Amino acid sequence: MDGLQPWEAYTELFPISRLFERGFWQPSVDLAETAGEFIVRANLPGMRREDIELTVDENSLTLQGEIQEEKTAEDERFYRRERRRGSFIRRIPLQAPVRTEDVKASFRDGVLEVRLPKVEPATPRGRRVEIQ
Repeated sequence: MDGLQPWEAYTELFPISRLFERGFWQPSVDLAETAGEFIVRANLPGMRREDIELTVDENSLTLQGEIQEEKTAEDERFYRRERRRGSFIRRIPLQAPVRTEDVKASFRDGVLEVRLPKVEPATPRGRRVEIQ
């Protein structure tokens, strides 16, 4: 096994990989809609709840977070390193206003789920107009 050498050519063949070396990545996100709410699910494997920050306004949801690099032993050399690390930020525009005070989020098995209740449309109220 003394003759094994780490393969360095990967970054030469695929220059876009340099973007990921700097620690930037985007989680996969699904956005679903029901009659009363939007549901956002994001795959965040390897993350902890405290490493994720959510910000919501009437028309968008922003996810951001960071996966810290694990410590490695001094004598450890990598032949391949594909697991993600670094920070991300993802803004998801919503197609209708939401009630920000009622947004709920849960995180289980590496999947973040955010439920965003829609603002109920104002019921048009008619009134009788007296003619002068």
